[in-house]
Amino acid sequence: MNRKFRWGIIGTGGIANAFSKDLLYLKNHEITSVLSRNIQRAKNFATKNTKCNPYEKEKDFFEDKNIDAIYIATPNTLHAPQTIKSLKKKIPVLCEKPFAINLQETEDMVRTSKKNNTPLLEAMWTRYLPHIKILKNILSENHIGEIHSLYACHGQNLTSINNPRLWEKNLGGGALLDLGIYVVSFAQMILGSPKSLLAKSLFTKNNVDAKTSMIFEYDNGVMANLSCSMYDSQPNRAVISGEKGWIEIQPTFYAPTSIKVVVNGKKDIIFPNSYHGHGLREQAKEMENCILKNKIESEKMPHSDSIEVMNIMDEIRSQTGLRFQSK
Repeated sequence: MNRKFRWGIIGTGGIANAFSKDLLYLKNHEITSVLSRNIQRAKNFATKNTKCNPYEKEKDFFEDKNIDAIYIATPNTLHAPQTIKSLKKKIPVLCEKPFAINLQETEDMVRTSKKNNTPLLEAMWTRYLPHIKILKNILSENHIGEIHSLYACHGQNLTSINNPRLWEKNLGGGALLDLGIYVVSFAQMILGSPKSLLAKSLFTKNNVDAKTSMIFEYDNGVMANLSCSMYDSQPNRAVISGEKGWIEIQPTFYAPTSIKVVVNGKKDIIFPNSYHGHGLREQAKEMENCILKNKIESEKMPHSDSIEVMNIMDEIRSQTGLRFQSK
């Protein structure tokens, strides 16, 4: 591409600002448009990005011709309708995780992408990071032998953060969709879909899960032990154990980090972390790559994986009694 890759952003919250900041590492990417239901928030966001036009009305935003792709960074219940509207206008979409609030919405999004031959990527930013490529190489080289178990947790004490998207049911709040998606997606990436699972949640007074614990069982006897919480801080690491040793993905496992491989309980192999920045820019680069190669999905996070993950999430919610209303 002989010019800069131009992003339109829907949403002006914390993750949108983090995405904007991380894009500064890429000289050939820029934010040209931002949409918010509050025009002042859009204007405030635009002042941090040169050449960025603020919009309050969807109609005006979608008529902006200086957009190569849209990054959707809104509350979870808005992901599907905003993604589908963008795809119908044949504008590529990078949609924040969780992709949607249930399997049906996810399948509708993927179907719309295929029907309009327009790229759609889930912004499960962990999948695009360099240490995940290293991890996959370690597993393919059979350092730890056959995998027997997996452990991953993601917990943050968010009780002092009064952000409606975390705590309100009508916005798709709760630990599972905001934090648990990381551990579920990680397990699915390594082991695929479980043959069965058990899940238990503790609910807030607003009827969203404050914490959820999960056990996945696979056909080959492999077990995955997963947890997420908005009430307590957890190590935020992952361990993959095999017949010859284990792999430790250091805190924070879903962000740029180091990896330690222990073989036969004594030989340590360290893969240090030399990455700079948050890491959200990697998914932006992947979107540009997909567009240049005329691909509607990424090999790093294919549509089939997004569907599998949401199918697992639906089963977890079914067992715990967590329900959301689609927009």
